[in-house]
Amino acid sequence: MKLEWNKRYTLIAVYTALVIAFAVILIFIFARWDTFVSVLKTVLSVAKPLMYAVGIAYILWPIVHIFEAKLFSPLEKKRPRAKLVRSLSLICTYVIFLSLLSLFIGTVIPQITDSLMTLQSRMYNYISNAQTWLYDFLSNTNIPNTEFLYDLMGKLNQLINSVVAWLYDNLKLVFSNITSYAASFATEMKNILLGIVFSVYFLLFKEHLLAQIKKFFMAFFPDHIYQKLAHYAVVTDHTFGGFISGKIFDSLIIGLLCFILMTIFRMPYAPLISMIVGITNIIPFFGPFIGAIPSAFIILVADPGMTIWFILMIFALQQLDGNVIGPKILGDFIGLTPLWIIVSITLMGGLFGVFGMFLGVPTFAVIYIFVKEITEKNLQKKELPIETDSYYSDERYLAIINKADAAKPSLFQTIRRKLSRKKNNEKA
Repeated sequence: MKLEWNKRYTLIAVYTALVIAFAVILIFIFARWDTFVSVLKTVLSVAKPLMYAVGIAYILWPIVHIFEAKLFSPLEKKRPRAKLVRSLSLICTYVIFLSLLSLFIGTVIPQITDSLMTLQSRMYNYISNAQTWLYDFLSNTNIPNTEFLYDLMGKLNQLINSVVAWLYDNLKLVFSNITSYAASFATEMKNILLGIVFSVYFLLFKEHLLAQIKKFFMAFFPDHIYQKLAHYAVVTDHTFGGFISGKIFDSLIIGLLCFILMTIFRMPYAPLISMIVGITNIIPFFGPFIGAIPSAFIILVADPGMTIWFILMIFALQQLDGNVIGPKILGDFIGLTPLWIIVSITLMGGLFGVFGMFLGVPTFAVIYIFVKEITEKNLQKKELPIETDSYYSDERYLAIINKADAAKPSLFQTIRRKLSRKKNNEKA
């Protein structure tokens, strides 16, 4: 007797089997958590070169695209020369990338190492000078209730001495264990070098790799699910690509300006502090504060008289970045209110550390776009307005919100405009 398959019940059975299999996998993971973590660490360690390759290729692709579209596009006027154009673009991109990397390794890193070693050797002298300067300042200034201030200074000095002692001991421990760190550093450098080599192939065969991924998803997923996944992938790419490349370029400018200004005003440890300021500036919202606090402490112990000027300089740089440089590079690309930026950085930073603080904002921006799309579709089905203005209980705040929103387009509007432009080009 021939069995007749019911498509509906077969689909239910398949989904049930998948749910059961997923539940079994979760139970196994929680039951063998230590083994799972160990295996995961091993897999991530082996895959590190590929992870570096994907990251480097993702960051360098906009530069390759600029070379292809702007510089070498005339080569294809008479006949297609895609391989030649891609090869020339890759050569130019990697010459720039490796030149900047060599400049950083050959110039900045030795200065940073020298600054750290000098800071470690002169720490107690710096503290003594800072204490003398503060006591002289209090003695020569007519400030009421100086006894209270002297007591406060004594407690502050004790706190500073304990912090400095901790830093000094840890710096000695780092330098004494330099050989043990050398092995892990060499392994990491090997992974980075392999990542740079592999990234060339990712960029060279980018379209072929994307075509294979598209082929796989179209083969195993229904068309409507594939269209949704493709849409989510495009939105995620626009958000992360625009944010990461823009923020890195913005932070390079801020770090360079910080180095130039510190050199002009002869502030100590310019390379070290400029690197701290540039790297922490990548983190939105909290980045300037995270970089300014340890940098100001280093300036305080090295040259107390320069501390106020350094804080004023950092404040001026952050105002310049927030009001001029950042908007010019990123625009309003994040599309999140300050509240959601704080929430995203706090949550992702708590879960994944500094790396999570950097990627928390674009991650939440992507989630925000998807939730907004789903919400607006459901509201349209119910024939309700999709504008947030319609749901304010107090209309007094509408003028403030509308004025802020009218200045710059949101991330959702920017991406929707880009996607519609891309669809129009495909139709044409």
